Amino acid sequence: MTIERFFLSRFIKPPEECGCGFKHEYPLKAVLFGRLEECLKLLDEFEIVPPYGVFYDPITYEVAGKDVLKILGGRGFVVSSPTYEDAQPKLEKVRELNLKTVIAVGGGSVIDVTRYIAYEGNLNFVAIPTAPSNDGIASPRAALYHRSQTGKLVYTGTAQAKPPDLVIFDMSIISSAPKKLISSGYGDIISKLVSIKDWQLGRDELGEPYCKNAEELSLAALNMVIRTTKGGEEFDSLNNVKSLCKALILSGAAMGVVGSTRPAGGSEHMVARFLEISFKRKLPHGIAVAIGTLAMSIFHELKNPNWWKEADYSVESVKKYLRKWKIPSKLEQLNIPIDLMVKAITESWKSRPERYTILHKFKPSPEEAKEVIERAGLI
Repeated sequence: MTIERFFLSRFIKPPEECGCGFKHEYPLKAVLFGRLEECLKLLDEFEIVPPYGVFYDPITYEVAGKDVLKILGGRGFVVSSPTYEDAQPKLEKVRELNLKTVIAVGGGSVIDVTRYIAYEGNLNFVAIPTAPSNDGIASPRAALYHRSQTGKLVYTGTAQAKPPDLVIFDMSIISSAPKKLISSGYGDIISKLVSIKDWQLGRDELGEPYCKNAEELSLAALNMVIRTTKGGEEFDSLNNVKSLCKALILSGAAMGVVGSTRPAGGSEHMVARFLEISFKRKLPHGIAVAIGTLAMSIFHELKNPNWWKEADYSVESVKKYLRKWKIPSKLEQLNIPIDLMVKAITESWKSRPERYTILHKFKPSPEEAKEVIERAGLI
């Protein structure tokens, strides 16, 4: 089977051409689409050397982790949670074993723990996603939680981490992922409608640095998934899932060129994180983000004269996309109480006071939050 190579060099502009002030440093060498065994034979070509540490959870071990260990050898690590408490002992073990490369086989939690370890240990990093569930695959930040003394997860923002040097998508693995995780990936990308407008608020009102190239990367990702709704294929067809994978990488690159999640996460992600923590992370990230995107799109539409004018970016279009991608758009379908959604809209901005968004500007009241929920069609 032919290996397809997807390079980001044609999307990322030199910093002097962009003129944004960001360095545009992004180490991802290539994205490979092909059979896992064949792609792993190319590690030397990208100067990715042993000894290897292979990270997975109990499910992704069975999906592909055991195959990676069989092919490459190395030391296996089971990731139990996306927390500093789980990552830190593994980092110490990696240092003790003097490993040169860490390989993440799995979804968001596995990749986040591994990328944090790669950054702290100054290691080569390969990501082998088992589901196209979020745009953190190629991000320079890790969404790690602290665990309080009572066991509660506490989120205070992302940690500095390393983007992968190489990403490998085996489409036989990716396309067989649970449909809700594929839906989740689409939900994470549609959020760029809100995150870009929130960033523009920070630029226009606070003088926050802004990168036009990061905006272009984010919108390229957004338009790529919107195009999947235009043809006759199902959202989980091989062609559409491959487009989704490329979109997830482009969004990760947008974060990479500015070294921040700013292009990819705004008020919609704050609402989503609030819901995720309330559900003890049993609500898929991208599904929560899609709900947050619907609500915050309405809030922007009501409050922000700079909201999108394009028909493809309208709230009604977003609702159509969610139906196409099999993403629930009613709170009742996800067992989210209305009162909890109201709290998410009114309080979630407090978790990131430094990241200016539409929520920080207007600090909606419970009554305004209920109006947003109704207008968004969430009930």
